[in-house]
Amino acid sequence: MAADPLLASPVAPAAPARPRPPAGARPVAPAELTGVELLAGLPWTALQELATQAQRCSFRPGQLVFREGDQGDSLHIVTTGLLSVVRPSRDPGLILQRLGPGDVFGEVGVLNSAPRLASVVAVDSSETVEVRKEHLDSVLLADPQAMRHMLGTLALSLTLAKEELARHNSKLESKVRERTQDLRESQLELVRRLAHAAESRDDSTGIHITRMSRMCAQLARDIGMTHDEAEQLMHASSMHDIGKIAIPDSVLLKPGPLSPEEWEVMKSHTEVGAQLLSGSRSPVVRMAEVIARTHHEKWDGTGYPDGLAGEQIPLVARICAVCDVFDALVSDRPYKDAWLVEDALAEIARLGATHLDPSLARLFVERRPDLRAGE
Repeated sequence: MAADPLLASPVAPAAPARPRPPAGARPVAPAELTGVELLAGLPWTALQELATQAQRCSFRPGQLVFREGDQGDSLHIVTTGLLSVVRPSRDPGLILQRLGPGDVFGEVGVLNSAPRLASVVAVDSSETVEVRKEHLDSVLLADPQAMRHMLGTLALSLTLAKEELARHNSKLESKVRERTQDLRESQLELVRRLAHAAESRDDSTGIHITRMSRMCAQLARDIGMTHDEAEQLMHASSMHDIGKIAIPDSVLLKPGPLSPEEWEVMKSHTEVGAQLLSGSRSPVVRMAEVIARTHHEKWDGTGYPDGLAGEQIPLVARICAVCDVFDALVSDRPYKDAWLVEDALAEIARLGATHLDPSLARLFVERRPDLRAGE
């Protein structure tokens, strides 16, 4: 099979000459024109007349049928061989389409003499049936009924094309939604696994992350966040302590009080977590980055790492802080036993206006979270 000359050589081939009919070519039969959608609606008498004026054309491998930008003056029906459609001005080296027996090209040119939108070159020895614009115009002018038939065919074709495009777009949108949902689920699964990997170092059960993140979502709904916002917070809050993955066991699992040096190491998990999550395009991970850095800030400004106070602390981090403190109190840790729920709620109320956002702490205590949600 010969290479396409428009693709293989930087030197464009000469302009195509009008091909001659193959020696001993048989006449074109009207039935050969009925495969062209543009012509299919013509009356049989009009097809007969057009067939007598159509001609067969033969092309050698590498021969140019017509060039991009040339004035359109005919259409071709491929009968044998293989041709390529290329657009050197825009997509050098790219084959837009392969044309084989039964394919048609050049319809726009035969209608309005518009410039060719692409070049067509023979790949193999090929033959086409050519219908010239001047001959089609002659048939249509002589037979107004033929013109009406052709216009009707074009109108129907356009309507069907619109319907097909609408169906295609609907299917495409459905596939995009499915793919987006699959991708989102994959991302969230990765988020959950990373969060549990960090948390499992000082909570072997993994209950804390699940329970705490669900309480965050519920508290978010209680203050008026939408369902989607609350769900996003649920996933993002699960990564609040992801920076613990960089804290040595000697510090993270120490049963007694931490030394000042050890405490500085422990506090670094907020900045480490934010660094691990930075630069993402995912809204969930971007929110998780904010929470990882700021969930240990305190309402009175004595928290870390930046000493933010009051509403300087992002709302999602303030929600997370309330739920994190409460669940930490009711959970066993290497350095303490679990508190009773009533004692933990009392501590949340006490910490309002100092450690925690007072309105969130008050609402949390009033609603009394259902701990079974994460178990």
